[in-house]
Amino acid sequence: MENTNQSARKLISLLRRMRKLRIGEMPLKGTDISFPQMALLRRVSLSPGCRLKDIAAELGLSAPTVSVGIHRLTEAGFLEARPDPQDKRATRIYLSEKGKALQKSVRTKRYEFTQKFLAGLSPEEQEQLLILLEKAIFSSEDKYVGDG
Repeated sequence: MENTNQSARKLISLLRRMRKLRIGEMPLKGTDISFPQMALLRRVSLSPGCRLKDIAAELGLSAPTVSVGIHRLTEAGFLEARPDPQDKRATRIYLSEKGKALQKSVRTKRYEFTQKFLAGLSPEEQEQLLILLEKAIFSSEDKYVGDG
């Protein structure tokens, strides 16, 4: 039990240190895009032509919150809203060319940073780290997803 407590404390400490590195936010430096806005752009890039309600459900946010985000990103030229051909009341959301360029730039910078982050490990250590992280995450998802 004591070993488990020590492991938990060590993991919490490591996660705090990783959070300070701001890995997910680093590629956004120098842009006027916030991390939540980038999450919205990423969701649209994964499902071009999605509807507002689908984005809200995927991100776990309210439709009005997502609506504000979509409006701001559309005004800034990162998104396009087009009429839904099957439902004239609805709109479909797409990345604009500017949004696609930003998405590509962020993805490139994120990969570059991640490669630098992993560079201190041998290829075998990298593989072991990823296997163990995936195992721990999978186990946690099994136990905790849906528990609120």
